[in-house]
Amino acid sequence: MVAVVIEAEREFEVTTLIGKDVYTIKGIWVGRVDDIVLDFDKNQIHGIFITNTNEKLVKNGDSVSIPYGYVKSIGDIIILKSFPDLMHI
Repeated sequence: MVAVVIEAEREFEVTTLIGKDVYTIKGIWVGRVDDIVLDFDKNQIHGIFITNTNEKLVKNGDSVSIPYGYVKSIGDIIILKSFPDLMHI
């Protein structure tokens, strides 16, 4: 089953997000999307799950789930609106 999400008059398959590199608004690499957290009741993306993260941003390079509301733009890469200077998991 492939989930399709409609966002601001744009429709796309969520599987296209998997494997994309994620960057902060300052251009710092955060990690790579490994999975998507979906809300099937609302037909929306709830978050993106990032693995092998940048150890300068996430302690020990732990995996993190980022709320989808933090996503600023999606293209060849994903840019986040904001991200803490260092995240402790």
